[in-house]
Amino acid sequence: MKKTMENVTHIEGILYEHNLESKVSGPNSKTPGTPFISGTISIATDDALTNIVQVHFTYVTPTTSKGSANATYTLLQNIIDGLVGTYMKDGADKAAKLRVDSAIGLNEFYSDRNGKSELVSTKRNEGGFVHLTNTLAEDEKVRNTFKCDMVITGVTHIDGDEEKKLPEKVIVKGAIFDFRKALLPVEFSATNPGAMAYYEGLGASNSEPVFTKVWGR
Repeated sequence: MKKTMENVTHIEGILYEHNLESKVSGPNSKTPGTPFISGTISIATDDALTNIVQVHFTYVTPTTSKGSANATYTLLQNIIDGLVGTYMKDGADKAAKLRVDSAIGLNEFYSDRNGKSELVSTKRNEGGFVHLTNTLAEDEKVRNTFKCDMVITGVTHIDGDEEKKLPEKVIVKGAIFDFRKALLPVEFSATNPGAMAYYEGLGASNSEPVFTKVWGR
């Protein structure tokens, strides 16, 4: 196994809105009485402000694990206090431009929407470093990207549906890794013909998984 597994996302754009909250850890936590921030920020990665990408934060404290000041905490607190503007609250002229380097994580919960309790896992950008920026990349396609090492265990071809305007695609199924090297079960969609042919040609299965690097938007 590789010493370090890659799992990175890069998001930059206009701060669209947020639902961040300032909290204090409870008496039964590992470090009682610690201020922290949790919640999400939403970033519009295109100039038309139609592609909105969320980044979730579970537990951001004023200091890092090494004891130094945490710049991401300070910036998130400034967003909560209204010192850093959002598009929805302050308009396009006052909305901040942000750059976030995060990672793919999972939001896992149980749902009984199908009549029985089932574990649901959905991908999300989890944590990372947030920075103010004065400029955004001119090419919108590089404002919302991901790259990760993946163990592929299956590839499924899905025919397109012209009536529903659904493109032909393949579903790439398997697992990626978090910073602890724990497996995270995920699926990605590939619609580029070259990418579709590549993944279908791997012959990946549960009995013969394929370890490779995947990337996209």
